[in-house]
Amino acid sequence: MKKIALFLLLALMGCNEKVLYQGDSGKTLTLAVGQEFMIKLPENPSTGYRWEIQTNPQSQMVVANVSDQYAASKSNLIGAGGERIFRYQATNNGQVELYGFHKRSWESGDLKPSFRFVIIVR
Repeated sequence: MKKIALFLLLALMGCNEKVLYQGDSGKTLTLAVGQEFMIKLPENPSTGYRWEIQTNPQSQMVVANVSDQYAASKSNLIGAGGERIFRYQATNNGQVELYGFHKRSWESGDLKPSFRFVIIVR
């Protein structure tokens, strides 16, 4: 019985984690101050492309970027891609839009975002 209760508790804790993916583009995420969320995106550094998230300067008042990490694939294949994980924390009430760009560092000009998320903090 104790094992079942522990399993259910761990399952419920995992459900509370907010994760957005590229396919979730256009979604709105509502959070409370202090809550964290992640954006997980497929990335392969060997191609020269990397994810960049942009927003307006006021966004720093609403959400803070806690970390930006690359998790390599568990595959042993040369050139295998992995996952870019951005972690944010809601810091103040407000609304912000996050735009994701998959680009090479030398590219400039008007690039269209690959995704857009609206984050509301209450």
